[in-house]
Amino acid sequence: MAKGTNSSSHRSPRGQRAHGRLGPVLCLVAFAALGTACGDYGGGSSSNLGGVVTSGGLPNTPGDPGGTGGGATTEENITAFSQTVHPILRDNCVDCHAGSGPGTPHIANADAAVAYAAVVDNQKVNLGNPEQSRLVRRLVADFHHCWSNCVMDGAQMQAAIQAWADMVDFGGGGTTVAGIVSNSLGFSDGFEDEGQERYRDNVIALYEFKEGEGTVAADTSGVDPAMDLALEGSVEWMSNYGLSFEEGRAMASRESSRKLFDRIAEPNGGSQQFSVEAWVIPGNVDQEGPARIISYSRGTGQRNFHLGQVLYNYNFRNRTILPEVDDNGRPALQTPDAEQDLQATQQHVVVTYDQYRGRRIYVNGRWTDDEDPVPASRLWNWDPEFNFVLGNETSSNRPWEGRVQLVVVYDVALTDAQITQNFNAGVGKRLVFRFDVSQWTGPGTFIEFVVSELDEYSYLFCTPTFISPGVTNLRLSNMRIVVNGQIPVSGQAFVNVDAQITSTRQELSPQCSVIPKDAGPDSDVFALDFEYLGEFENPIVPPPPGPLPPREFGEALPTEGVRSFERVNETMAILTGVDPNASGPQAAFAELTQQLPGGVDLRAFSSSQQVAISKLSLEYCDTLIETPALRGALFPGFPFDQPATVAYGTPASRDLLIDPLVDRMSGVNVANQPSRAEVRPILDGLIDELILGCDAATCGADRTRTVGKAVCSALLSSAAVSMH
Repeated sequence: MAKGTNSSSHRSPRGQRAHGRLGPVLCLVAFAALGTACGDYGGGSSSNLGGVVTSGGLPNTPGDPGGTGGGATTEENITAFSQTVHPILRDNCVDCHAGSGPGTPHIANADAAVAYAAVVDNQKVNLGNPEQSRLVRRLVADFHHCWSNCVMDGAQMQAAIQAWADMVDFGGGGTTVAGIVSNSLGFSDGFEDEGQERYRDNVIALYEFKEGEGTVAADTSGVDPAMDLALEGSVEWMSNYGLSFEEGRAMASRESSRKLFDRIAEPNGGSQQFSVEAWVIPGNVDQEGPARIISYSRGTGQRNFHLGQVLYNYNFRNRTILPEVDDNGRPALQTPDAEQDLQATQQHVVVTYDQYRGRRIYVNGRWTDDEDPVPASRLWNWDPEFNFVLGNETSSNRPWEGRVQLVVVYDVALTDAQITQNFNAGVGKRLVFRFDVSQWTGPGTFIEFVVSELDEYSYLFCTPTFISPGVTNLRLSNMRIVVNGQIPVSGQAFVNVDAQITSTRQELSPQCSVIPKDAGPDSDVFALDFEYLGEFENPIVPPPPGPLPPREFGEALPTEGVRSFERVNETMAILTGVDPNASGPQAAFAELTQQLPGGVDLRAFSSSQQVAISKLSLEYCDTLIETPALRGALFPGFPFDQPATVAYGTPASRDLLIDPLVDRMSGVNVANQPSRAEVRPILDGLIDELILGCDAATCGADRTRTVGKAVCSALLSSAAVSMH
């Protein structure tokens, strides 16, 4: 199967601070602004999500409509939840998820019923596999607001979910199913559906990929010689028929590939027309080259034809005898960028060539309307010595990433009707599931689905049909698909079915539902759950609604703000004791007013405003340090008239400068401000850098005062002063 990646954001536990070698201003901004942000607990995704079955349970024995299982009622589940998981959520998640905070869903609401509904409806628990519950994964994988140690917190949550499952006897048997539930079926209980008849004439090569293992994909067309494909490199079998490519290829021998030349291009007997049909799932839309999906070629410079991918486009090259067409089949016919016909999803693509219309490309049964840039001509110059290959070039340097589920080569150009017919026939392994509902609607009655694997994450349940031996007159309403005892919230397209059954074979819906996988097709077990079926009722009572969110008029303002230009100036004057009308500060303020913050909204704060604040702080600190009376009052005993190596030579001497600055500008014992112990190492580092290489001769008293101004400005321009 194609590989995927899952990335998560690592967050530090609540209250933990990260220290790094930041500049003085940035460090202090970080200290002052540090807080805990409440995230959305509902983020992320998992293949093991689902609401628990609260209206019944999943019978454990296939074919036993009465079965036993975790048949706890909603009330019983709420009681178990309130005694196991709910207390943990209340102890640790109320700041964000209790209903009044910024996080959703409200899984920590004080009302256990409301919290239970938020947990179940948003697929946060997996009682069948507690380790895969979203509540657990958010802690151990995403490190989302752990309250102590993320691994230990995850283990605590997992144990609580397991205790919940044990209390309701989830999957343990011994409790009669309370809801209206069918028997349970797995993939081994279905039988293969042939689907709609495909157009099968004029086939010269056919690959259905049903082997499922081995190193050869067989040509099952019956046309000799069999053009079997040897699998090389990173190629894997798909469980629902197909091959998945990353860096590998599937290539036929030169000898067997010759039948394409003989049946299509040979001057004396070839049809001079052909079609290539494929069901593909491109791995992404950023492949270029073109990346080779299907090719009949020799290396990157010579080919008879190919179907390739260029970003969102299909690329069709074909060699003819026309002089304007080169040995590489160019110019290509390519779908336009604007249409984005190629998508990273399952698609049916057909390319055709004949002597009248030239090249054509069809996607999902529809001609793309792109005209061939060159006229049609004969194929007599095809080379019979080329190889037929999938997923790469014969030279292995044009890899394509994706999956192929069917490939067919015809020696005619298919008509529009034939292409539509094959598109409607579908592809892949499709099974018919017959769910027994005879316990509720009488002997011999069942509901039939056509089921297939859509991709590595999900199944496709299609066209449910009620079948009975005789004409009935009963009601069927709100049908849901149960997976391993859980009812996934997503993909339930049949909950709106409300039908009166009046015939022996009645289609309930033409739709399909995409149902998420849990353990995979080898292990997943399915059942049907109903609200009304025949004379039986199991009304699904929605949980009580959660509290209404507070009314908001626009986006909420941040709880922190920034001082506006007047307050910045006034604050700096008070903290330094400098008269704001002094020549230096007054001139700087007049020059910088337009660049300073104009309001309190922290979201509007910009780097240019920080620069202005820094410039203004330097003027105030310069006046403070150069005025003996002011500096003597604030820093009694500090030797401003000594060389820098003497003035800053001991920790005690440095404290005479640092401690008064920190105490005055950050405050003492203020909870949201940095302490001396946090700030001092940063200012020490700044002093070390500013006196590096100094001696008594080179760094006199002028350098001492300059360093003092820098230390003063680092604090005065920081968030400790400018934010409130």
